[in-house]
Amino acid sequence: MTTLRVSFLAAALVQTCFPANLAVSTYFKDGFTPAAIASDTQGNVLVAGSAVIDSVAKTTGVAVAKLNPQASQYLYLTYLDSAASDQVSAIAVDAAGHAYVTGWTTNPNFPAAGGGMLGSPSTGVLDSRSFVTKLSPDGAVLFSVLIGGSVGSQALGIALTPQGQILVSGLATASGFPATPGAYSLPDSNGNWFLMELDAAANTVIFSATGIGGSSIVLDAMGNIYLAGSSTGTDYPTTPGAYQTTFVQGHICYSLCQIGFNGVLQHVTKVDSAASKLIYSTGVNDTTGGAGSTTNTGLAVDAAGNAYITGTLLEAAYPFTVKAPNNYYGYLTKLDPTGSSVLFSIPVGGAGVQLDSSGAVYVGGLVSSYDPVGLIPSVELVPPPPVFSWVPKQCWPDNVVAVSEAYVLKVDPAAGNVQDGQWIDGSAPGATGITLAGDKVWITGATPGSDVPFTPGVLSPPGLGPGFLAGAYLSAADFSPSATGAPVIACVLDGGNLTHVGAVAGFQLISLFGVNLGPATGVAASDGTATSLAGVSIKFDGNPAQLLYVSSSQINLAVPDPLPTRAVAPLQSATVMQVTVKGLSIQRQFPFTVSNLNLFADLTSNEVPCPSNIANGFQPVVRDQDGKLNSCSNPAPYGSTVSFFAHGVGADQLGFPPVSQLSNLVAYVGNCAVAVQNARLIGDFVYQVEVPLPSSLLPCAQSYSQTSAENPFPITFSYNGAPVGPFVVPNPGGVIINFEPGQPMPMIVWVTQ
Repeated sequence: MTTLRVSFLAAALVQTCFPANLAVSTYFKDGFTPAAIASDTQGNVLVAGSAVIDSVAKTTGVAVAKLNPQASQYLYLTYLDSAASDQVSAIAVDAAGHAYVTGWTTNPNFPAAGGGMLGSPSTGVLDSRSFVTKLSPDGAVLFSVLIGGSVGSQALGIALTPQGQILVSGLATASGFPATPGAYSLPDSNGNWFLMELDAAANTVIFSATGIGGSSIVLDAMGNIYLAGSSTGTDYPTTPGAYQTTFVQGHICYSLCQIGFNGVLQHVTKVDSAASKLIYSTGVNDTTGGAGSTTNTGLAVDAAGNAYITGTLLEAAYPFTVKAPNNYYGYLTKLDPTGSSVLFSIPVGGAGVQLDSSGAVYVGGLVSSYDPVGLIPSVELVPPPPVFSWVPKQCWPDNVVAVSEAYVLKVDPAAGNVQDGQWIDGSAPGATGITLAGDKVWITGATPGSDVPFTPGVLSPPGLGPGFLAGAYLSAADFSPSATGAPVIACVLDGGNLTHVGAVAGFQLISLFGVNLGPATGVAASDGTATSLAGVSIKFDGNPAQLLYVSSSQINLAVPDPLPTRAVAPLQSATVMQVTVKGLSIQRQFPFTVSNLNLFADLTSNEVPCPSNIANGFQPVVRDQDGKLNSCSNPAPYGSTVSFFAHGVGADQLGFPPVSQLSNLVAYVGNCAVAVQNARLIGDFVYQVEVPLPSSLLPCAQSYSQTSAENPFPITFSYNGAPVGPFVVPNPGGVIINFEPGQPMPMIVWVTQ
């Protein structure tokens, strides 16, 4: 069994920098999609988004979660409205801890309370209204007002002045949006931006401007207002001498350009405190026709008036000042105080930008293999930014076992050089925004499951198990120097198929990838397992794990069954892993589950080729009756028995070894359910699962070729009524080819007469 245990060994990697410390990280709520993040002066973190309010009807409403600085408890979780027609877009927090949330609603019965009568209710689903809601430090609604009169609009950004006034900006969706005398305005507001200032109690409108605005709003020390946003059209106002005074429309092309849309274009505007004068206004996009869709997601301004903008790109060229890699998702650009020059522009970011008190720049972003306009998703590895050269390739997204990975970067504000970064692992975490709280940089985003990192003691939903459950993660990076030579975990993968690990079970094989995890030259346990190997030891809740292999970049191990002295172990929601390498330690927490059965498989592709037939599916580790690995060139005869291999069965009773035989294991061969012939333990942790194949192609085949002697059977399993992994990773665009997200990956077995 040594071959199976160490069949995915990786070459040692050399660390080129000292990674930031993952101070806090958790999957904090299922059914929650973050839209914005902020923090208060106490270091608490607030996340606004959409939460499931009816699990049966799957309806959602606006919610705001406030967590303490350790992310170990909710300080409040407030739902603003029970209607599914509300959308939240931005959040701001004042010095006293009050939260201000904005967005839009089509609910005619939106629960307005307090404040002035600044807007009338919506008339229905095609008539949106912007709202502003203020929450007390303990989450009570102090006021909730509609704005914009009777004119439809969608608020996208919010900020607070030092005096406590509320700045709100967004897009008007009809003509007649109110404009006040002296403020910048256009004759027709339909489809154009607005910028509005309310008094602190939301009783009156101080000013209302049309034609300018943004989803990102920042003020400087003089009270000038900076706005950044993206919208369709080429008529956003610019000023003479600005960096880009003429917009060139970008386009997005789908299905071999049979379907196309206009993309959005980015702008940056600086106005005076009364919104009466454009100090500068510029576009920041490609000017040669390759703008695609350039979506601003963040803005920060330093003491000198330099503006830092970030956003995402879709089929877009962008004015970088450095050579861009083949794959990039976002950008970070610095504009000079006059808005006339780009000082640097680099291909990182896309999830908000922040400045600390020293002027250091922090930006969040994604490394993503997702191509929303591609007909067939690529399965190529997508490399991260160079600062993550230490991250092993097994952790990179490839559109099969991972669609994206998130990160936070620290950037030199003078030259735009990336100085350090924090990697956020998972099968497909998003990146919504970042905020500074105390000495940490926080990032949040949606995730299809709980396979993001957990640090000990954090809040998480109870009962997290195998498979996917959409929700939200929250992570914090500490950029203070880490101990030289300290172990760093980049990702935790299943030891049999290299999918990303969420919940773990006793006797499950997992692989840790990172740097400084062990000796430069890999060492395998001589007897198959060891609790200490080459200066490396790992414990789960103090219980030693059995090590199979250790190296500087990879550790293969078996999760121990929890100690029987822990009476709640079968139902415990978490287990803490401590990795110690030559006296230096790192900890990770995992959801604990009773069983997490997984197949051994090669998931480097989602197609299994054959000279005359290509099967959409995945290549398992399967032996035919002749003992050879199954493949197109070595198909199994109809009616023969093939052997799969699996691990992670857990234990029926604590403190006992794995059972010698598995019962309640069922195989699905194409359209047919087949009784497993034998499922026996053949090593310390690995089961050989023998499956009798049908004696003919039909009726079990889902697809077949009449011209080829070789044909595929897609095979999946269930154990005790639950599906067996690996599972298809949910993709932001939905189904990957013909695989249903969250379902077991179909394992291809080739058969012949």
